[in-house]
Order: sequence, then C-alpha cells, then structure tokens
Amino acid sequence: MAIKYSANWHRNKKFGNAIKSGDTLRVKIENAVVCTGQIKKKVWYGWKLLQIAQGKSTMKFILKKKKGNYDTGHYLLFVWASDKKHKGFKVKDVFYID
Repeated sequence: MAIKYSANWHRNKKFGNAIKSGDTLRVKIENAVVCTGQIKKKVWYGWKLLQIAQGKSTMKFILKKKKGNYDTGHYLLFVWASDKKHKGFKVKDVFYID
C-alpha cells in the first residue's frame, strides 16, 4: 500500500496551491502510522521554521501568529510519514498564503 497525502488547498491561478491567511491547514496521510510536518516561510536567506506538528494520520497547522495572521507569501510544507512496514515517505510542497 502506497502512502498518499492530501491537504485542503485551493487553486491560485498565479501560484498554484494556496490557502487563506488565518485558516487551518489540514494534512491527511493515508496508510500512515506516524507522521511529522513542518511549515517554513521563504525569507531572503533561505527558509525560516514556523511550526511543527505530529500525528498518526492527520496533522493541522493554524496559520496565525500571536498578533494576527501569517503574512502573504511563499511557504514550504514538509511532511515525513511511516507505514506499518516502516517504509518512509517524504514530500516537500511549496504553497502560497493569500
């Protein structure tokens, strides 16, 4: 059984996968026993780590800071998961917050 992932993206004509600022990003990984995820923001010197989440087959990231929502721009979702047979799965997905 292959591991597949899905998220609650909407399609942005210019940038591809996107989500509204302040929403909750829900990531579902099929056939996973354990999963870990990170959200990073694109900055001038590379990528800045913003959030980490763990779960069994689902994760959620609330796209808010202490004082307001995340800024618009490019972000990176990194997901690592493992199935019952200890096969690993990694995916990096660049998305846009509008």
